[in-house]
Amino acid sequence: MECFIVEPADIDLEQRQLLLRGDEAHHAIRSLRLISGDELLATDLIGTCYHCRLSSSDKQEAICTIDKVLPNFGEPSRDVLLIQALISQPARWEFLLEKATELGVKAIQPIATERTERASFKLDRSERILRAAVKQTKRACLPMLTNSLSSLREALSSALNQGRKVILLHEEAEVTNSLHHCMSALENVSLAIVVGPEGGFTNEEVQMARDKFGAEIASLGPRRLRAETAAIAALAIVTA
Repeated sequence: MECFIVEPADIDLEQRQLLLRGDEAHHAIRSLRLISGDELLATDLIGTCYHCRLSSSDKQEAICTIDKVLPNFGEPSRDVLLIQALISQPARWEFLLEKATELGVKAIQPIATERTERASFKLDRSERILRAAVKQTKRACLPMLTNSLSSLREALSSALNQGRKVILLHEEAEVTNSLHHCMSALENVSLAIVVGPEGGFTNEEVQMARDKFGAEIASLGPRRLRAETAAIAALAIVTA
């Protein structure tokens, strides 16, 4: 069953109907050739999916009958913010956005660190990748992507203000203090997972995160991972 994006204004719960427009309608009718009675899933990107059946359509619109309302469909129970140093290669950054969305991250905060090599990213393209990944994964929520880079200090301060426990991944952390070990004492806690750039965090940044913001400094094992690999591995662990 395919998933489509529906605008909240196009949902009528009293009439048990919703309307797909534009590219979403074209994808359903022209690309997938759905016909009346075919089932589909629609997400409003703000917390609810709808199990529907196609009722009628034309070139621009598809009217669907809502069979079931599915709050938080496809969403993990744990609220996870990924604080990620911007990756130098755009393709690897976009790969990370896609996989983080598939793994259920709730928000992504790109940051600039002392060793970050790139100062900006294409917000429009990044958001298109997030939307496509939500449809692929059949999620109810679109991850929030902060539209500009912040400093590590600013991101950590914001995470604490949100009541999150901060876990910073560092290749020089003791292997015995694994992320899995840290998670054993953090049931039902909102998290901020912090991942550095290709060159890693400096010792000063790690010390600041630990001493000023109470960050747990955790390891993903003895192997040195690429930045995007570390983020994906960490999210797989904490959202499992």
